[in-house]
Amino acid sequence: MEVIKGSFAFEGIVTGEVFLDKKKYIDEGITAILDEKDVENEIERFERALELSKESLEDLRTSFAGKMNEHDLEIITAHMMILDDPIYVSDIKKSIKKDKLRAEEAVKLITTKYVKMFKNIQNPEYRQKELDIKDVGKRIVGNLDKRFEDWKKLDGKILVTEEIFPTELLNIYHLGIKIKGIVMEYGGETSHLAILAKALEIPTLMGIKNIFSYNWGKDIILDTTEINSCVIIEPDEKTKKEYENLLEKFELKKEEIKRDANLPTETLDGEKVSLYINVSGDLDSEEVRVLKPDGIGLLRTELLYMKNTSFPDEENQFKVYSGIVEKFDKDSSIIIIRTLDIGADKQLPYFKMKNETNSFLGLRGIRFSLQNQDIFITQLKAILRAAYNRNVKIMYPMVTNISELREANKLLERAKEELKEENKLYKEDIEIGVMIEVPSIVMMADVFAQEVDFFSIGTNDLTQYILATDRLSETVSSMYDCYNPAVLRSIAFVKKAADLYGKKVSVCGEMAGDAKAIVAFLSMGIKDLSMVGTSILAARSLIRSLNYDKLKEIKEKLLLCHDSKEVKEILIKYIN
Repeated sequence: MEVIKGSFAFEGIVTGEVFLDKKKYIDEGITAILDEKDVENEIERFERALELSKESLEDLRTSFAGKMNEHDLEIITAHMMILDDPIYVSDIKKSIKKDKLRAEEAVKLITTKYVKMFKNIQNPEYRQKELDIKDVGKRIVGNLDKRFEDWKKLDGKILVTEEIFPTELLNIYHLGIKIKGIVMEYGGETSHLAILAKALEIPTLMGIKNIFSYNWGKDIILDTTEINSCVIIEPDEKTKKEYENLLEKFELKKEEIKRDANLPTETLDGEKVSLYINVSGDLDSEEVRVLKPDGIGLLRTELLYMKNTSFPDEENQFKVYSGIVEKFDKDSSIIIIRTLDIGADKQLPYFKMKNETNSFLGLRGIRFSLQNQDIFITQLKAILRAAYNRNVKIMYPMVTNISELREANKLLERAKEELKEENKLYKEDIEIGVMIEVPSIVMMADVFAQEVDFFSIGTNDLTQYILATDRLSETVSSMYDCYNPAVLRSIAFVKKAADLYGKKVSVCGEMAGDAKAIVAFLSMGIKDLSMVGTSILAARSLIRSLNYDKLKEIKEKLLLCHDSKEVKEILIKYIN
């Protein structure tokens, strides 16, 4: 028996047979040399595979429309752009002609060239592009050699692999193949794959170094719970028995979560907590009915821009925003719409951003909007119109200093004046908030609290900027930890400043849906949490088991911790 530790993406306990996937699509193994007469045939094969790849991605988008948060499907848009890239396609065709390679080998060769190029660029955003180009290459090769047929053998098993890409996982799910769990070498807790595994509710363990060096045998136990986060190879009878009991308790907990689904979100001592949903595109009315969120705590607008072939006009945006807002109760639901947040790892296909050494510290969020005022005002007008007679609020992303807030508000007033002149209905007294994402706004929170209506903490970016750690990096992924006391102290500091001026604080980052974080936030008095839909029912059930007044006792303990290990031990002990 062997126990291997890792980090988890979605909690679960499963036992079963291993499906070991060692085959690589992208490598340097060039062996197939063609005769001249075969070249045109190979180009035709490649073109057919290219079209099949596009069709399969469109099928995925259609299949998951309304079933999954569109933010989780952004990856499809990015991959369609690569498949339509004339330089990438041309390079592959040239390789077939010039090097006399079979289509599969040409795709591998050119894809590997691009992967190496992105890997050598000292810019964090290109890590995701490196993964995207790998994923696209695998898709094309899969359509050339019918490799996707192999996945049918995966049904009902636990996948053990170096790396599986997001659209590959979507494709497997779309085919109706049920993966019990995933064990993989690469990937971090904030990677696209981790977020997707969570959305699809697949227990996933990441960070298993030299994964193929282990003797996997036939059966394993995969435990992706917070306490253990491990995989057990060839478990002995005693361990099997222990896990039978753990699995029974885990299933009982899931039943409890279902039972609490329609009950109020309040603590044992009657403290009301508001749970909101994060949304990137359209939202399924059935999801709203089942989850019963108190509204939208973060409506990301950039996907609307990314899916278009040009900047969407006011009418287009107004229609989209209104369609989402109308799915919620007019009187009780709160909708927070974040203005355009592009830059860094989010690019538009029709707008060329300037190359920057570190785009995560460059032109993104409100900085982009203030430099492109016509685009910004168009969006503000659409939001103001969709907000008419509704409890809709506006939130600015990536704000660094007070002058940015003031300039944005001046443009908001200009947008109102234009709507008034055009005799269009709009919300005059709309509330304005800012995302807490950078250290400067944390330190100036008392100043901002005097000029905004609310704060919303984006824990993903806040963590990476406070810890100076790229959250997409594999080399320093262990340092990216939102439970670092520096992050918790920053959040507590913002809450204290907000309380001083009677302003509300919410959390809308990935952290908001984590059980440990919910306990930490409630201990600080933060009772507005926005998360992915799959986290809401578990969060509601947890909150109903907590005593709000007693939670205040652990706040000081958390803030006095020296490292994240201490923080997590306190929170896990409290939950258990």
